[in-house]
Amino acid sequence: MISKIFTPHKIGNLKIKNRVVRSATYLESASKKGEVTDRIITIHEELAKHQIGLIITGYLYVSDNGHCSPRQLGIHEDSLLPGLKKLVSAVKQYTDVILFPQIVHGGRQNYITTENVVAPSPIPDKFIGVVPREMTLEDIQACVQDFIEATRRAHEAGFDGVQLHAAHGYLLSEFISPYCNQRTDSYGGTLENRFRIIKEIILGIQDSLGKEFPITAKLNVADFVRTEPQLTVDDSKVFAKMMADLGVAAIETSGGLMESVRYGDYTGSRMNIDTIEDEAYFFEETKIIKNEIGDVPVILTGGIKSFDVAERVLQEGIDFVGLCRPLIREPDLITKWASSNLKRADCKSCNQCLILASDRKGVRCMRLERKERRRRRKERRLNL
Repeated sequence: MISKIFTPHKIGNLKIKNRVVRSATYLESASKKGEVTDRIITIHEELAKHQIGLIITGYLYVSDNGHCSPRQLGIHEDSLLPGLKKLVSAVKQYTDVILFPQIVHGGRQNYITTENVVAPSPIPDKFIGVVPREMTLEDIQACVQDFIEATRRAHEAGFDGVQLHAAHGYLLSEFISPYCNQRTDSYGGTLENRFRIIKEIILGIQDSLGKEFPITAKLNVADFVRTEPQLTVDDSKVFAKMMADLGVAAIETSGGLMESVRYGDYTGSRMNIDTIEDEAYFFEETKIIKNEIGDVPVILTGGIKSFDVAERVLQEGIDFVGLCRPLIREPDLITKWASSNLKRADCKSCNQCLILASDRKGVRCMRLERKERRRRRKERRLNL
């Protein structure tokens, strides 16, 4: 039987050469102004040459007050276009690689300032301690335009499509969550109202660029907090169907807020994925989403490290598998699988790759870096 991992599939009008997606990964490697750097280009080039079908960059802020992380890539002004074009050009030198930016407004999950932090409702973020300002209707409309303009820039830079970040507790996932959104106007309350900002963004992009430019979304399947009300898969599947009906080309599943690290049960990057039974931890929820949206592709991300697990979920009806942390450790993992080296990824799901970023050198594998330091020390001793 031919492996399904290496069969092509489509997202919108795009042919993806295999079923592997590099899920959006924050690298903390942009300039202070949000510009593309040589390190960012090198990382994406390495992924492109190792048979990743779809690479999604992570995550580009659409406005100044949506900027939420240090050294985060931006797509909020035209001055950034030369660097974004350079990134696209570097990746596109490799055959048949598809490249999307993930675009985001940080909402109340802001790690760089406590001033003018906005959200659907003024509910404190327990993880950071920020109390956001409730967005006015004018704020919301400005935000919609920011997403539309960011997508216009993505198109102008040469990206193949775009991914809206509606997961992990950032602004769009805050709007669809009854835990974060307690508004009583036309953007709160009912499912239709909580979805309204996303609908307006999608329709605005389509009005601007037409319906051929693929819009995809990363969608929380649940908040995984310990307070009610909160987003559950019962709501999420309705939002997925709304997206599909609007023409969204693919949906990637994830879950949890940053608060979930301390005040909940699960996050989008669970730790200590030691066995194959621990892998693909959003599989059941993703199947529910897939059943709702029919032919629209779904991307299952979350703890996948093994060839056999990736192959199994694809055989069971999932369209694509997304990998993040394993590709920080081993950007050549898919090339290894293609060459019949089916060894499980070396990644230990320790999340130290994210913790390391605080030293201003960017996201990278701590264990690999320590291994390299030991090798160099040994080499120096031998040369004494």
